[in-house]
Amino acid sequence: MSVDFSLDSHDFQERPAEYFEQLRGQCPVAHADLPAPFFVVSQNADVAAVLRDSDVWKSKFGPGLAYHGGGVLVSVDPPKHTTDRLAITKIFKPSAIEEMRGDIEALVKDVVTEFAASEGNEGDLIRGVGMPIPLTIMCWLLGTPVADIEKFRQWVLPMAEAVSAVDGRMGDVTAQAYKSFGEYFWPHVKTRAALIEAGGNTPDDLLTRLLTVERDGQKLTQEDVMGFCQFLMVAGSATTTLLIGNVMSRIIDDPALAARLIADPSLIEIAVEESLRIDAPVHGLFRTNDEPVCMQGVDIPVDSKVLALFGSANLDPNVWENPEEFSLERDPVQLRKHFAFGVGIHYCLGAPLARMEAQLAVQEMLARLPNMQSNGERQLVKAAVLKGFEVLPVKWSN
Repeated sequence: MSVDFSLDSHDFQERPAEYFEQLRGQCPVAHADLPAPFFVVSQNADVAAVLRDSDVWKSKFGPGLAYHGGGVLVSVDPPKHTTDRLAITKIFKPSAIEEMRGDIEALVKDVVTEFAASEGNEGDLIRGVGMPIPLTIMCWLLGTPVADIEKFRQWVLPMAEAVSAVDGRMGDVTAQAYKSFGEYFWPHVKTRAALIEAGGNTPDDLLTRLLTVERDGQKLTQEDVMGFCQFLMVAGSATTTLLIGNVMSRIIDDPALAARLIADPSLIEIAVEESLRIDAPVHGLFRTNDEPVCMQGVDIPVDSKVLALFGSANLDPNVWENPEEFSLERDPVQLRKHFAFGVGIHYCLGAPLARMEAQLAVQEMLARLPNMQSNGERQLVKAAVLKGFEVLPVKWSN
């Protein structure tokens, strides 16, 4: 039995959970033709199998639909992937993120304070809060002026659309975003590299580490460093932006949930984790099999693009009780077994940072923006593999 599934479908973007349910129940390993041929894996056990078996399911052609070689992190396999992770592990380990808590708390307070002063007690939560927080932190890490987030916010979501582009055929907006990104960051990386080479006083940030870290006597190339900058600017900010918007949309739409979180802020951590499970910011990413595979009776030829649906695995009733119910009663240890940050060797190193940003943002908004309500039409993000809002209009009381 087949299921009509397309990443380009507006219906899928509007109601992904319905499609996930159909796929899991009727065609757990499905074949799709749009925007290009690929397979879709939707049940929790199969998604886990794909993500955990990196000997068979490769990232060598990138995490998107196109067969792109090269890149960093999610676009490569060991041993390069191992080297790439080691280059940034120190910066993103939980203890290092915890050391940033004070600065992040201050940032969140400043951002929400500015948003709370919006004329008419209304505004776009994504533009006013969801984007500035993670983008500012990326500026800190990559050594760029915070004022430049106005440029970056125009690039990150369009660049994310490239994941579902076919054979590199990006739309004009996405292509321009990549061009602008390169024109900005290539001189930035070259300038920092020259400063390091000259023995100058360089900031102790992630960019300096990327340009100086060595493994087996080898440094990253400047092209790889550019790849890190692009990956971190998109994956490190856009997904957190979506997370903040997704959890706040749940709170806005459920006054009883908002009241519980206001009365007991310790529940915010659970709310963020439940949002990651039920509204995973990334529907899924692609892998490519190095050998023929038969899964659920379906033959998958070698070098097929296979979309492992994180979002569907997170709603699998074989794993989650009442999976489509947003609940603060779930066991915290079990809840963290969701797939929103991936599984296996490509598990997201930035997970502790994203969690901290979202928890602090939700806590501050609940404290500073009373009786928040929806205030107009929400606009979904355009990137086919992402779930969340590009525009989330809200209003609140004095």
